[in-house]
Amino acid sequence: MTIFDELRMPKVICDVESELNGRIRVVDVGRTRKIVVDNIIQSLNPDSPACGRLVWGQLTDKLKENMPEAEKVLILGMGGGTMASLISRKFPNIDITSVEYDPVMVDVAKKFFNVESIPNHKIIVADALRVVIEPESYDMIPSGFDVLVVDIFNGEKYPDLGKTGNFIAAVKRLVRGGGLVVFNRIYTEPNQEDVNIFMDNLEGYFSDVSYEVVAGYTNSDNIIIFGRV
Repeated sequence: MTIFDELRMPKVICDVESELNGRIRVVDVGRTRKIVVDNIIQSLNPDSPACGRLVWGQLTDKLKENMPEAEKVLILGMGGGTMASLISRKFPNIDITSVEYDPVMVDVAKKFFNVESIPNHKIIVADALRVVIEPESYDMIPSGFDVLVVDIFNGEKYPDLGKTGNFIAAVKRLVRGGGLVVFNRIYTEPNQEDVNIFMDNLEGYFSDVSYEVVAGYTNSDNIIIFGRV
């Protein structure tokens, strides 16, 4: 065996167009399968060797550390279901609801990432912003979740409505007292000032706000922001 036998060239196994996300590609590289939108990695298969050290694994570990008793989780922005898969593995018997606004993304997640096999996992195909403003329309109640994860992106762009006070307040209302709201934001130089302002605004809504920067691929970092209700 030579060193070249261990090399794995990327293989595109799905390439589709979405009215909402644009081009969505599923790419296999060795033991890693990823969803790429706008040249940004949106999801990985949970068994990828890289998953644990990147934002999905780090966020899940922090949830286990800070909310070990969590029983109900709402994820806004399912993508390929990476977060839902890892949370399910870390918290046996937990109930997970994932919201994804792009039906093409949901189809990709079902076909290539096996999200329908996640135990106690409900998928809602809807706009996350509408879900939190009108939760009763989706069989949700105030204070109904222990943890709410906000992971909403279009490519690398975080939606402007996700920064508003109305959205933050609506998200907070869905989480019980003592629970956690977690925001995942891309934290590269062009948007660091915007994210810093966002974190300052969160101080007015949560009793305790903390964060952790997670290194990504090359120059793409994420910041995980935790707000205690």
